[in-house]
Amino acid sequence: MPRNLRAALLHGEYMKADASYTFAPLDLSCLRLLQGNWDQVRLQLAGDDVTSSDVFDGLRFSHQKFERFLGRAGLGAAWPRTPKSETRCLDKETWETMTGLNPDLEALHQLYKTLKMPRLNIACDPDGRNRILLGAFGAITSRNTPGSDSRGTFIFAPAKWARFLIKPPEGRAIAYIDWSCQEYGIGAILSGDQNMLRSYEAGDPYMSFAILAGAAPAGATKNTHPADRKLYKSATLAIGYGQTVWGFCQKTRVSKPVAERVFRDYQRLYQRFLSWREKQVDSFGISLRLSTRLGWTLRQGARVKPNTILNFTAQATGAEMLRLAVTEMVRRGVQVCCPIHDAVLIEAPLNEIDSAVEKARASMDAASALLLDGYKLRNEVDVFRFPERFFDKDGAETWCKVSAIVETLRQSGLAPI
Repeated sequence: MPRNLRAALLHGEYMKADASYTFAPLDLSCLRLLQGNWDQVRLQLAGDDVTSSDVFDGLRFSHQKFERFLGRAGLGAAWPRTPKSETRCLDKETWETMTGLNPDLEALHQLYKTLKMPRLNIACDPDGRNRILLGAFGAITSRNTPGSDSRGTFIFAPAKWARFLIKPPEGRAIAYIDWSCQEYGIGAILSGDQNMLRSYEAGDPYMSFAILAGAAPAGATKNTHPADRKLYKSATLAIGYGQTVWGFCQKTRVSKPVAERVFRDYQRLYQRFLSWREKQVDSFGISLRLSTRLGWTLRQGARVKPNTILNFTAQATGAEMLRLAVTEMVRRGVQVCCPIHDAVLIEAPLNEIDSAVEKARASMDAASALLLDGYKLRNEVDVFRFPERFFDKDGAETWCKVSAIVETLRQSGLAPI
């Protein structure tokens, strides 16, 4: 069968599965209460922040207060500035980089994202389902682009505390199943890099990198050697996206000698992966196209940047893997709520959730094995049974504050709109 015909048939099967999604069940009354009193909620969150970071004037982010906060936190030299205005960079990439280096910043990051939202636009139908257009094949790598209008209609798009609004109906349960370090594992297998595979199978590839490099002792963990893991994780992500030593220094404020040492460690340990990736770039330069095993093709065009070529094969293979897995789940009778990048949310009656999880994980294993010559990437599962809510550790602190505000609103007699 020609590859393009096979791909078309697989894509058609995926769209059949896409049409069957039931979408995430939400706590409708809680969401409506938040939406109807959103300005009051944001003002109270900003007021609570005065005792910690104190970077807002009402609902307005204060660059002056942020400068003072960075000084108090010892981050004045590390946080990058914009080239023109000399104010601090506040884009998504900078926040993710800085919170990766300094996990204590996560609560402030979630608050910043929350107060930036003039409305809580999470979509919710009268039956409490977060139905949206998932944007199948919307990304250049063929991943979904849910809520691509940037209004935050998808429950997984806004600040992470909002995920606590996901709640299974009475008598039912939901499960969130995701591949652990999916793109890292794909790169290790497709490149045949044994050191990278060893790091992946260690469970924490970033800590493993530090150990293999000799920067941390055998048996070190993120709890015993957080600084080493932080440095080697940042370097892994930077190199993965084609960042130079100089760019890494600028982003993290790590000294040049330290950055050069870590980059040399990566080149020494994961040479086969880097060579494989460069061959992808060379191939694209010659043929002006790059295809995955199932036929998704990158072609020369305005949207194709150097970093896109570097990571295309791993990212597009990850997208194909998720499509195959979801299609198989639906075939096996699993109720899929929605896919989320490299994960899936499923639902079942309380007495059937364990069986549904088993089928879903088997589907993910089969998809991985098909695309990676029999290798099954790790997947992890979190199950939430009614009356439990979805849990995300990065949004937990802010959710505690939001839920307290909701309870106050309820006690004051306000009804959901």
